[in-house]
Amino acid sequence: MFFSISLYLALAICLVGLIYKAYSWLTVSVDPRDRQYSAAKRAGAAISGLLRTVFSPRIGALLRGLVWDGLLQGRSLKHSALAWLGHILLFVGFMGLLLLHALGEQITASLFSDYYPTLDPWLWLREVLGLMVLAGVGIIVLRRLTVGGLRQTTRARDRVAIALLAVILLSGFALQALKITSSDAFDRMVNEYAGMDDPQELKALRSVWAADYGVVFAPGAIGSDQDLLEQGRELNENNCIDCHSPANHAFASYGLSVLLRPVALGLDQANASQILYYIHFLACFLGLALLPFTKFLHLLLGPVILAVNAATEREGMNPAARAALRAMEMDACTHCGTCSVHCSVGITMSLIPNYDILPSERLASLSAKTHGGEGDRARLAQTREGAYICTSCQRCTRLCPLGINLHDLWTAQRQDLADEGLGTPLREIAEFAEQAAQPSRGRHEVLVDTGGFKKTLKHSAQAGSFTECYSCRECTNACPLVHMSEWPNQELDLLPHQVMYCLKLGLMEEAMGSRMVWNCLTCYECQQTCPNLVQVTDVMYELRYLAAQAAMAREN
Repeated sequence: MFFSISLYLALAICLVGLIYKAYSWLTVSVDPRDRQYSAAKRAGAAISGLLRTVFSPRIGALLRGLVWDGLLQGRSLKHSALAWLGHILLFVGFMGLLLLHALGEQITASLFSDYYPTLDPWLWLREVLGLMVLAGVGIIVLRRLTVGGLRQTTRARDRVAIALLAVILLSGFALQALKITSSDAFDRMVNEYAGMDDPQELKALRSVWAADYGVVFAPGAIGSDQDLLEQGRELNENNCIDCHSPANHAFASYGLSVLLRPVALGLDQANASQILYYIHFLACFLGLALLPFTKFLHLLLGPVILAVNAATEREGMNPAARAALRAMEMDACTHCGTCSVHCSVGITMSLIPNYDILPSERLASLSAKTHGGEGDRARLAQTREGAYICTSCQRCTRLCPLGINLHDLWTAQRQDLADEGLGTPLREIAEFAEQAAQPSRGRHEVLVDTGGFKKTLKHSAQAGSFTECYSCRECTNACPLVHMSEWPNQELDLLPHQVMYCLKLGLMEEAMGSRMVWNCLTCYECQQTCPNLVQVTDVMYELRYLAAQAAMAREN
């Protein structure tokens, strides 16, 4: 009764959670422009898009994403063979236990008429699958402890998920071990199935189960003479062997039962097997109830996202369907840390202690904000810093095991921050630099003194080399930004050689405030072209840095 109530309660919580999540996918907006699409419009666009894909040549790409990336986890193999091994062991073992053990009576028994959980191959197969899951969890824990980026991003939710899996697995093995040694379990089995009343027959059967199956009985309950054992084996063959394979075929649990034999009678008296039974199934039901609210949700969302992203291009997707997909992707993230380990700007964490630089942490911040956790201005500023340190190299998108299009989410996040008045810091600094340049732009006389300014240029290699510029204009002729501009002087304020010349004249603010400095592509064409080895691009970097320092000083 308690088992059934717990099961239905867990199923109800899981179902309500899934309905809530589905509603959030149709209402939550990452990009402010997504708010214009109603829940009905998103659902309709998603369904119609799926149907168009299924009945089109793109069905091949969809199935490939579902099988190769989803079932076989090919994306994990791209970045780490050990990570792939851990996850494939966990996935195969978990699905096997779910189908052959948890749902054995409903699925396996309907497919195999001779199914019984204590018979081979189900008995030893359950052990193999359990050890596969345990090995997978062990590999995941090992990587969390030894890979720097993973250790750095491990949070309470990751520990809780691993702990819950450990409780389910270890309680399962321990429960099976206690059942092997339990004389109470043996007596219940005999009373229910064999119906023996003869004390001599019971003693004979107990003797065989003690010798061959590892059951521990109280002193005097068994015998060891050959005739008694022969009688017991005959009774076992007539009553038990059709339903029970040798206990040592459950090799892992049997090995644990050998260790428990000295205390087996005491554990039986304490009803330990019943306690472990409750712990085991309640832990399983807890995992079921929490599925919509934890990283376990990726079991349902992962294949969908992988298939959709394999078959469709994000740019060509219906905007309403894309809004729903973005919300799903945030919930699908398992916080595995792959993106953070391989992030091209993750190294900046050693200089700027902001966890939102790392993709996995920034995605968590984005999810919290879009689900109502606005946070204070300082928290949003921290998120913005991480968002704009990102170089949009798309490495995280390419490596994500679940195929989440992180680049698309970062684009939407920046738009959301801009609507909050927290756009690109570069633009704010450029505006500050332009304001600072106004006084020098109105000066008529110029004092040539670059000595003090040159001393401040210490963050880029040879940035003080601007004094060697003799205005040959090679840098300007090589600059792609100049070539792309119809009216360069009006659109960029100063051309590259003019920026260098302003610095020679001591007009630091004039140079710093020019749009040339802030629109520079940093392609290094000018620097590579200069015949006098002036480090033009490094100077541009220095001017941006000095403007940022001045802007921060003003704010403080």
